[in-house]
Parts: sequence; C-alpha cells; structure tokens
Amino acid sequence: MREIRNEQGLTEAEFLQQYSPGDYERPSVTVDMLVFAVNETLDALKILLIRRKNHPYIHCWALPGGFVEMDESLEEAARRELEEETGLQDIYMEQLYTFGEPGRDPRSRIISTAYMALIQENTVAVTAGDDAADACWFTIRQTEQEVELHGDNGEVLRYQVKRIPLFIGGVSSIQETAFKQEDSGIAFDHEKAIQMGLSRLRNKAEYTNILFGLMPEEFTLPELQKLYETVLGKSLYKANFRKKISCYVEATGTKKVQEGVKRSPELYRFHENVSE
Repeated sequence: MREIRNEQGLTEAEFLQQYSPGDYERPSVTVDMLVFAVNETLDALKILLIRRKNHPYIHCWALPGGFVEMDESLEEAARRELEEETGLQDIYMEQLYTFGEPGRDPRSRIISTAYMALIQENTVAVTAGDDAADACWFTIRQTEQEVELHGDNGEVLRYQVKRIPLFIGGVSSIQETAFKQEDSGIAFDHEKAIQMGLSRLRNKAEYTNILFGLMPEEFTLPELQKLYETVLGKSLYKANFRKKISCYVEATGTKKVQEGVKRSPELYRFHENVSE
C-alpha cells in the first residue's frame, strides 16, 4: 500500500519522528467535580466544597479537582482527585462542561473539564485530604438575583445570578449566568460551574428519573414531591406532579406507619421497567 506523504514529502512516521511538542505553547488541563446531595429530610440541596490549602486562592472554597496526569483520561483524573481530596469513590459522574476562558487561573493558561455527580449525603463519609485543608457540605439557597451557599460549618458564600434570554432556532429560553461577588470566598470561576451544574440537574429532573437514586427503596409520594421541590427550588401542584411521575412508580400494596397519623400514606417504589 502506497504511503501518503505531506507537502514536505514526509510519511506520517517520518513526520512524527521529527515533530517537537515543545515548539508550541501548551495549556494545562484540570478536572473539577460538582457533587450534589440532598439531606436526609429531603429539604436541602447541598454541594460539596473543599478549602484550598495553598496559593492561588489560599483558604478559599473550591470544587474538588486538580491537574490531569499524562497517563490518565479525564474521568480517571476526576475520580482520582475526588478520592484524594474528599475520600469519595465509586460514584457515578457525568461530564458537565469545559471551561477555558483565558485568565481564569492566575498560574497559567488552564482549561478545566467539570463533572457532576448526585449522591445521598447520609450514605458517605467525607474527609479532606491531599491539598484540601477541609471538606464541607454547603446548602444551596437561591433567590432571583443571588445564590447563597450555607456551610455546615457556619460559613456563608455568595455570588450573583443574571437570567439571560436566549433565542436558538426560533425557540426562546433562559440561561442563568453566575457573577462572582467581591470577597465571595469562592476560588477561580467555580461559581459559574456551580450554577451550570444546578441548571443541568434541574433540567434533567424535569425529563428523567435522575432523582430516584436519592430515594430509599420504598417511599411515599409526598416524600418524592418534597425531593423534587427541593431540587427544582419551587412548589409543585400535587395533581400535575403525580401525573408526571406516574410512569416511574408503582404501589407496593403497603402503607407507611407513622406515629400520631391516623391515615397512613401508601408506599411506592421505582418502576424499573419504565423506558424514558
């Protein structure tokens, strides 16, 4: 088979032999992880942050993450960094977005790929490690123009949110963009990643069964609605909600016994054979 040569008359093997990566500027690559959880009473949506031990942004709160090594994939790096900094391992993650704005990191040109995970807070133990001085869950509270992150340690972080109308293909929608407030306590541009992760999580909750992984094997419909309202950040009409999730659940034929309640609510479970 005839080898293809380029304009300089080189085959691919010859080209690679004389190729020098050092001739070009190369950005560094990092990964960041957004780990969301809901508390045991289903009334607080939380995100896991770590306190940075070193410059830049020393002592500020950031998403768990770090640099990708030359011999690992992005996902492998994300799992390694998450375990090193928080102790979490073997959790499902999906890629969220890649952040590459020049100047987003004062050290050098750094491009970061963010991953998102959703877990049950009370089923995992979080411990800070590696270059993280501390690890803490922060409850997310959002108003029209601001997001507050209330740490289990008593600290409060804030950033502003702006709702921007979008028109794509003749369809109008709203995109929420985050803006860091002065002395917010949040490192890098991680407030943008947090807000983007929130939007992705809420969108997926509207059209998939992603939140069912946060429920016990058996649950009541009021408990399930409470979870959805916590994640979506809004109240839902009971009849509309039950119609929407009816294809995802099935009755167990038993009731949940509660002290002081005369009419025990019926228990349901996730219907595994449903197709999304």
